[in-house]
Amino acid sequence: MLSLNDLEREYLRLKKENFQDGKRIKFIANLGASDEIAYHYELICKEWQEGRQLNFESSFDRHGVAGLEFLFERLAKESDQKLKIETIYLIAQILTKSKHRDFYTAFCDRLIPQITSFLETNDALRRKLIIALGWVGTLEQIDILISEMLNSKDSLCRAWAAASLMQMSFHRVSQAILRDKTKAAFLQGISSEKEPYACAVMIEAAQNLFGKKWISSSTAQNQDSEKIEKARKMAVRFLGKN
Repeated sequence: MLSLNDLEREYLRLKKENFQDGKRIKFIANLGASDEIAYHYELICKEWQEGRQLNFESSFDRHGVAGLEFLFERLAKESDQKLKIETIYLIAQILTKSKHRDFYTAFCDRLIPQITSFLETNDALRRKLIIALGWVGTLEQIDILISEMLNSKDSLCRAWAAASLMQMSFHRVSQAILRDKTKAAFLQGISSEKEPYACAVMIEAAQNLFGKKWISSSTAQNQDSEKIEKARKMAVRFLGKN
């Protein structure tokens, strides 16, 4: 296990070499294996502030409960809203990797009020909160995501809300309950969505939830309007059945 001095030296060497991939991956592993949680978080914050994608956060889950407690302490002290929301998203990312751990449920329950308290923020940050809610939310948060899917003025918020409803079925809400609670909402959303990409994401989320095959991921990515319209008709026909 590397000391703080060792990690700082390694970071400076990496920086000089412009964060070369192979050495950066080893450094990320060393960060996660160390006890230097505060230093690890400091580097992640620096990465966010500089708009880089160095992936330092990918090993933070290895700090376990101590790492999560540290992040919740930072949330309580931090005043910068963007940094708070990035930290909330980081906690949610860690928890989605920790579904098998005994601390999973308690930390999810602690995170939910943090997520919902910031949902009035700007669209770019709200998208992250919507995704996080799909990873940690329960039955009680289904209506929040339905509301975002149907009413948000931002097309990506609508899309990610649909994807998050589907994500809930892999995390804390049973598929049967989600099917029952969201069928009418997916019918409404898919029928009325004007933006092709958002519509495609809604169709893909619904097909995964209901075990259907209406659209391919590549159709959504390529925004192939003809194929999206064909998939929309199939989805609407299925979802409109009693």
